[in-house]
Amino acid sequence: MKIWINNLPEYEDKIREIAKKVIEGEGLKGELSITFIDDDQMIELNEKYTTRRGTTDVLSFPFDISELLGDIYISVPQAKRQKGGSLLSELRLLTVHGILHLSGYDDRTEEDRKEMRKKEQEYLSE
Repeated sequence: MKIWINNLPEYEDKIREIAKKVIEGEGLKGELSITFIDDDQMIELNEKYTTRRGTTDVLSFPFDISELLGDIYISVPQAKRQKGGSLLSELRLLTVHGILHLSGYDDRTEEDRKEMRKKEQEYLSE
């Protein structure tokens, strides 16, 4: 399993560690790329691929190729704005959230959000 962390070398080990835990816990296979970007880049991706305007904290793009799991993009400025604790804690949460999306979890309904939040806490509290 390869996990590519792009742009935040100071957090690379901790992000890779939580990503590996979720990938193994969910029984996923393939390479994963996590890229940390700014709001301008996130606005562009969000509008292009989801048709929603403005920024968001994390976007996940699954691949249909067996060797590749997907790409995750995380907005560092948005993570800074919404962090409840340290920036690293928020980035770890968003990494888990993004991988859960790649494994099929959704957060469109209140019930789905509750299920996803429960899974996030399971991985973050271990």
